[in-house]
Amino acid sequence: MYDEVVTKELLEYIQNEVFPVYNLNGKSHDINHIMYVLGRAYEISKPYSNELNYDMLYTVVSYHDIGDHIDREHHELVSANIMYEDENLKRFFSEEQRKIIKEAIEDHRASNPNVPRNLYGKILASADKNIYIDQFFKRSYEYGLEHYKELTTEEQLQRIYEHAEKKFGKNGYAISKYYVEDKKYFDYLKELQNLIDNKEEFFKKCKEVLNLR
Repeated sequence: MYDEVVTKELLEYIQNEVFPVYNLNGKSHDINHIMYVLGRAYEISKPYSNELNYDMLYTVVSYHDIGDHIDREHHELVSANIMYEDENLKRFFSEEQRKIIKEAIEDHRASNPNVPRNLYGKILASADKNIYIDQFFKRSYEYGLEHYKELTTEEQLQRIYEHAEKKFGKNGYAISKYYVEDKKYFDYLKELQNLIDNKEEFFKKCKEVLNLR
């Protein structure tokens, strides 16, 4: 995938020195999540390939959650600064390119009220979303276990529902935060909204995915 479009030395640096840092994050934002977003970013970037520098796109995605273990609430800013202050990246990018990468990372959160300032940020913000219902339930549950340890199992499931409704319901704040065409995402969103509208089915599906009784 990226082996064919990204500079070999940059790939090796990020894989050897950057990816291991994700072991410090919780499961909901670990290296598996980064691999998922890298795959999605590559997939949805194809219509824009002539406009992109894939060294930059790979770096944007690879660093976008690296500061999650430091400050979850402001992780996009922390992650952007970690990237920007990485002296090794000056070997691969100009100052202008590093600023574009920084902006893309800063702008990627669904809660960001503004449209990402550049194409890399739009692709990252879009690729950072789930397209699998099972994955949504698992990541949401893992996040709850990491950050809301005091909640009972039933309270965790209620939190997942409230999160889904607030973020992805018919009036959710994230449903308009998709900036490229992607049928897979829109099919997923329709399925999730149908579950949100049928609360009983939502909890049934959630327990089934999480192997809860």
